[in-house]
Formats: sequence, structure tokens, C-alpha cells
Amino acid sequence: MRLSKLVQDINYTGRADDRDISYITHDSRKVKQGTLFIAFKGIKSDGHDFIFDAIDKGAVAIIANGRAPSTNKVPILQVDNPRKIMSKIATNFFKTDFNYLKMIGITGTNGKTTTTQIINHILKYNKFSSGSLGTLGFDTPSGIQSTNFTTPESIDLHHILDIMKKGGVEYIPMEVSSHAIEMNRVDNIDFKIAIYTNLGFDHLDFHGNEENYFQSKLKLFTNLKPESLSIINADDKYANRIISKIKSNFYTYGIDNKKADLYIQEYKLGLSSTKAKICFKNKSYNIETSLVGKFNLHNISASILCCISLGIKMDLIIKAIKEFSNVPGRFEKFKLPKNNFAIIDYAHSPDAFENVFKNISIINKENKKIITIFGCGGERDKYKRPQMAKIAEEFSELTIITNDNPRNEDENSIINDITIGFSKNKYKIIKDRKTAIKSALKVAQDNLILILGKGIEEYQNIRGKKIPHSDIKIVKEYINANRN
Repeated sequence: MRLSKLVQDINYTGRADDRDISYITHDSRKVKQGTLFIAFKGIKSDGHDFIFDAIDKGAVAIIANGRAPSTNKVPILQVDNPRKIMSKIATNFFKTDFNYLKMIGITGTNGKTTTTQIINHILKYNKFSSGSLGTLGFDTPSGIQSTNFTTPESIDLHHILDIMKKGGVEYIPMEVSSHAIEMNRVDNIDFKIAIYTNLGFDHLDFHGNEENYFQSKLKLFTNLKPESLSIINADDKYANRIISKIKSNFYTYGIDNKKADLYIQEYKLGLSSTKAKICFKNKSYNIETSLVGKFNLHNISASILCCISLGIKMDLIIKAIKEFSNVPGRFEKFKLPKNNFAIIDYAHSPDAFENVFKNISIINKENKKIITIFGCGGERDKYKRPQMAKIAEEFSELTIITNDNPRNEDENSIINDITIGFSKNKYKIIKDRKTAIKSALKVAQDNLILILGKGIEEYQNIRGKKIPHSDIKIVKEYINANRN
């Protein structure tokens, strides 16, 4: 694409000529001949420091924010906010077609991944050309491709949408993180439907406080067009504030909440399945799912409303839900020898811990004693570490504290922060996560083993290195080695 055409609807200073742009990136390491390099300040480095490096590698044009060095080698276009502009440039470069692509955005502290996967399953079950995008990766003809982000950077995001469109995907349910909203990654995505799951205490190291966190989420809904649809959890304390600010149509959902458009009238929770009766437009329907936990009733309800709005009949939605198995690493159950169970979940915040443990207490009909294994990520939300310990202690017979992506922070400092939250001597420390999991599995006698924090992750982030590790693989290996 010609540079002048690529930036034709963008406010900038400088001269954009008709030179050809064959590639765009914000990462100087990825620059090749014909690249438009977009420089902006990141968390750990500043792209402006790498402009000459990008030019030497083949960048033929630069977008910067006024701090770029002076050079006659290539055009340097100055803009107020390069990161924000990057989203529009990505839209132009990949010619993203939102008349064809039907974008469904799911945001909230908890439930994004599960809701995204349920919607994707229902759509595919009913022969819609659908592909999900989020923490688990994105759909390709050859399977799920990892992105390493809940919501990728705007250039990567539009590239992925281009790949999915070329693969015949039309409907895209995708997770939208608060970081992505605040960092302008989804500015130019035309969402036809946006879903709000809930808001809890997480990412406050980034947002500063809960109100800022909420305001980031709110932007997804206030930016919707009037003909779009918002789907909102009426049981959440922020629901009415969202409804008061939006200009789109909206549906609400809830549990025992007759004011909601769709609500759960009654439900029965078990360790292997969930049954419920829902009410929508004065009609009642019975649903059954292998998903367990009360929180999944919210995820299912949001998914039902989304698919109803897309024209799928309720009976077909109910059939699809019954066929849905599980989301990897999200309250994923494993049958162990000697009548034990292991549950692996991505929970890594106090409210997510509350959800997991309270639901376990409801479905744990046999009163199995709980052994919990968890750690806390380094360089993230230090305030939540003792809170998570306090919650684990309340519900667990034993808590094993271990490592979970310490990054560049001292592992002992993280563990010390966690142990401040304990008031009883019902915990032990085993720093090596694999050893911690194996030790719990070996001593389990009629127990529930909860392994929290990593879900499907396949690495430990330690001192800048990604060291292979999988909670799921460790549990499966133990099961295979101990089959009767």
C-alpha cells in the first residue's frame, strides 16, 4: 500500500509520499525492507530509541510522536499518539472488513475465556463460520494458534483477523482485556455485540484503582454504535452504571434476578454436571451442562443471549450447550486414583479465588478435604498476595505455596508476601511447582486437589526466560503412571 494512502485519514505533520509500504510493525526487531515503523514508548523500552536501527534494517517510513531524531533518509510523520494511530493504520493496511466480520467482544475480570469458548461452540454447532480469539489463541484451519496475549497489539490483531477472514471465518467472539482497551488495541474494531461479565480486584498495578479499571471496561460499551448490542451481567454492582452510559441496545442476565431479560430460575450444582431452568421472555427452558460451578451459569446466560441475538433458536442453543465439554485450564476436572479429583483453574486474583472456593463448597457433596496449590506472579499486584492466602486458608485443609511466574522478582519476597495472609499453620512452602503438585497428588487420600493460577500455561517465566512447565501435563502423567 502507498504511504500516502495508508495515512490519508490520519492527522500528522510531515510529508507522506507514494512510496510502497509492504509491512508495518512497532517492534524494531521485526523490521524488514519496505517497513513502516511505528515508534512509541512501551513499558520497558521506547521505540524512539530504535528508529535509526529500524532504518538500517529497511524501514522506509517512520511514525513518531515528535521526539524522533532529524533525518533525510526516510519520511518521519509526527502524530500526537503513535499507539492510538497504530490501530487505524493496521485497519487501513489489512483493509479490515467489518461488514463481513461480525465481531463479538467479551470483557470482565472473570469469565471472558469461558464465555468466548461457549459462544464459539454454539455458533459452530449451528453451522456458523465462527472462530474464537483470546487467551487460548485463535482459530485456524490447522487448530488453535497461540498469541501470548488475551488481546494482541493492534497490528497483530488486524493481521489475525485478516488470516481468519481468508480462512472463511465470519463470526469472531473475542476476549477484550482492560489493558487492550486502555492501550488502544481495539480502537478501530467494530463490535456488533459486547458482553460484560463482571468486575473484581485485578490489574490494579496497571490501572491504579478500581474506578480506573471500571472506566477502561466501560469504554468498550460507550464506543458501540446505536445498532450494536450490549449484554450485561445484571448481578454485578457496575451493571446500572454501564446501562446509564450506553447508547446501544442491551440485554441483561442474572441468577434469581427477575428484572433481568434472561435469568436462572433454579439450578442444581454437582461435581460432574450442572442443571438449571432459565426464563426468557416469559418462557422457561431446562438446560444441562458438564460445566460446573455457579459462576458458569452467568457465562452460559451471556452466551445464550448472544446467540439468540444472532438468530439461533433456543432449542438449538440448549442442545449445543449440552454438547460443550470444557474449557482447558478453566475449572478443568481430572479423575485421580483412589476416588480423588484434581481441578486446574486459571484463578489468580482474590475474587477469582472466592469464586472457585465457594463453588467447590457447594458442589463438594462428599465433603472431600481440599489441598490447594498456588503462587503469585512477580512484578504484579503485590497487594493481592496475602488476600489470596487468607481465602485459601479458609477453605483448605492444606495450602502449598509455590512459584508462579516470578519473572524478575525474588521468589522469596513473593512467598513472604503470600504467607503474611495466613493465620494458622496449615501451609507449607515448596518452591518448585512440579514438586509441589506431585507431592499433593501422592499424599491425597479422598481429597480434592486444587491447582490454581496457571491454567493452560506451558511455561514458568523466571528471570526473563520461559522454562517449560505444564500443570495439566504433570497431572496427566501422574494419572497415566498410576492406572490400575
